[in-house]
Amino acid sequence: MKYLISASLLAFLGALLITALYQPRRLEAQLLHLQIEQTMPEYASTLDAEPADIQALFLAYADDAVLLAKARLALLRYPDMARPILLRFGESQEFQEALRKYGEDVTLPIHYFLSHEVFTLELMRGMSETARSALATLRQLWSHAELDQAAVNKPLSSEERGWYAVQFIRAEGYDFLGQFVTDAKGDVHWIQTERVLEGINSFFASGLKGLETKARRDEPIAAEDVGWAALDVAIGLGALKVLRMGKAAAAGGRSLTFSQRSAAIGSGLWRGSVVGVRLVKYGAPAVLAYIAIRHPSVINSLLGDIAGQFGLPVQLVQVVGWTLVLLPIMLLLRFVLGPFAWLMTGGASLLRWFDRRLRKTVAG
Repeated sequence: MKYLISASLLAFLGALLITALYQPRRLEAQLLHLQIEQTMPEYASTLDAEPADIQALFLAYADDAVLLAKARLALLRYPDMARPILLRFGESQEFQEALRKYGEDVTLPIHYFLSHEVFTLELMRGMSETARSALATLRQLWSHAELDQAAVNKPLSSEERGWYAVQFIRAEGYDFLGQFVTDAKGDVHWIQTERVLEGINSFFASGLKGLETKARRDEPIAAEDVGWAALDVAIGLGALKVLRMGKAAAAGGRSLTFSQRSAAIGSGLWRGSVVGVRLVKYGAPAVLAYIAIRHPSVINSLLGDIAGQFGLPVQLVQVVGWTLVLLPIMLLLRFVLGPFAWLMTGGASLLRWFDRRLRKTVAG
């Protein structure tokens, strides 16, 4: 019993020390941070303060050194403009192609289109919609169907304008980028707009509907697609997709359990391990436990998230949790180190016995 009491006391003291020294961060943020440290350690310190979605996006870029470097440069040169642009368009292949080819300056026209009503854009779209409306009217007269005029006259949203900017960059390249400059306050201005009217017109002639269909690719993920049997498929979506799925599920019902979501976000911490891959068949809780064993800092974050979910004091949950985690370790060390300590004590006694015998022999 005294061994249990002493081990409990040591575990409690260790828990107090850990709680005092380490503040828990959100579990998702910790999982992403560990993956960045493992995959691209040179970016770990600079990305540590970025939102989880940005960190997940950089993990998705990790296999493309050029794209990764240019995305980081965009954050360094235009931090306030680049963050929302990366979050909106970062997963798109079209945006990645533009960023990889033309660098961080793609931020300027996209930001301008997001934040301004572009007259020439609305003009050309209006002409295209007028032609389409005329065709729809003819069809209406022929089939007696109702025409949704409100949908025809609906103005472009900021995100739709941003998609057009991405496509203009891909079509015009540096000729289009060169028309955007920043002033001393950091505001973006579009110059020589008259010169590009013809280019915009020809761009729209290729078909507005086809552009919108191509640019807006965001297929919904059903809950059954990410069940227990399809955990590996869910993880294949990438950390950023999982983060966004979680935000959408908060409003319309959860599609992933807590352990599934955590295992998916931290996929880079176990997918490269033979043991981690084998644990998939036991479900996400086993995978999350494996991650926690390999990276004990995850335990701290997990305890912080549990405290937040149940509205309990974080430090109290940390102390109790770490005490329970450390207690078996202390007991194991007691049984492992006990015989070793006995041998050390017995060895010391044996040395003292030989010393006494030697002294008697010399004295005699």
